[in-house]
Amino acid sequence: MSDAPTPNDLEAISILPDTVPISMPELPPKRVLTTMQEFKAVSDETRSRILGLIQQQPASAKQVADRLGSTSGAIGHHLHLLEAAGLVQVVARRFIRGTVANYYTRTARIFVFDFPREIKGDDAIDSISLRKVNHLHDELLHARASGKEDPYMQSAFLHLRLTPERASIYFQRLRSLVDEMILTDPDAAGQVYSIFTTMFTSPDYLQITQPVTDTEIHTDDGGDPCNQ
Repeated sequence: MSDAPTPNDLEAISILPDTVPISMPELPPKRVLTTMQEFKAVSDETRSRILGLIQQQPASAKQVADRLGSTSGAIGHHLHLLEAAGLVQVVARRFIRGTVANYYTRTARIFVFDFPREIKGDDAIDSISLRKVNHLHDELLHARASGKEDPYMQSAFLHLRLTPERASIYFQRLRSLVDEMILTDPDAAGQVYSIFTTMFTSPDYLQITQPVTDTEIHTDDGGDPCNQ
């Protein structure tokens, strides 16, 4: 069922004068996504970026378009699809050059994907995860391009051999930390920080169960395998 507002809902939102700043409302910490409409809405790269942009501050279609190098019409279309799926909401309205501009933000700070298999398919959740990794890559490139010193720029890619019990302990600790950060009240005077977490069972080629022998690490050119 769509959560999109009716015209009467929009009319209930007062049109703000220029002197009144547009503030960020308090959002629910999480919204669990389960429907096909929600799945289609978040499966688009542009809509995913829009959701990221309006996560911290409401924005109009024109403002989002300027940030993404797109057009107001194209972004407006994406916002309407997100709104129909219940993922964004209009929280403010303002006259801009004779027309009413709607300002959007998300309906929750974080969206939790819990799509059933008949909706997501066998490979869909993998594609969503890979798109998040691509989004991380793009954000890192833009952050590094600024040339600013960042004391918090740190990354680690670990491969750990753990028992299922120990893996579960680390997984729960990571999830608890993420939940704690989700519940942290945003600071209007603060900066936005990007935090990426993932944990998964390593692929089969890393699941070595026997010690590697000298024969297995022999190189044809006689070079040192540690330096290759």
